[in-house]
Amino acid sequence: MNGRGFITISMHELERVKIIEAVVQHRQTIVLAAERLQLCERQVSRLVRRYEAAGPAGLVSAQVAAQQPRTAGGCPCACDGAGA
Repeated sequence: MNGRGFITISMHELERVKIIEAVVQHRQTIVLAAERLQLCERQVSRLVRRYEAAGPAGLVSAQVAAQQPRTAGGCPCACDGAGA
C-alpha cells in the first residue's frame, strides 16, 4: 500500500478481488468461485475471510507486497531516505 491508501495489484489479483467480492455479497457460490479461480473450496473460504478482515489489500500476495517500494525513509538502498 502506498502513502495515499492505494494498493497496486496485478490484473490476475483484480479478477480474484472481483470474484471474492461476489462471494461476500452472495452473488456467487464458493463452489463456482473455486472453479473460476482454479482453487479448492477451502482456499476460497480462506480468501473470503482475508477479504472480510482486510478488504482487497488482504488478497494481495505477500510476496508482491514485499517487493513494492518502501516509503517514508524506508529506502531499500539504505541511503537514509535522502536519495542519491
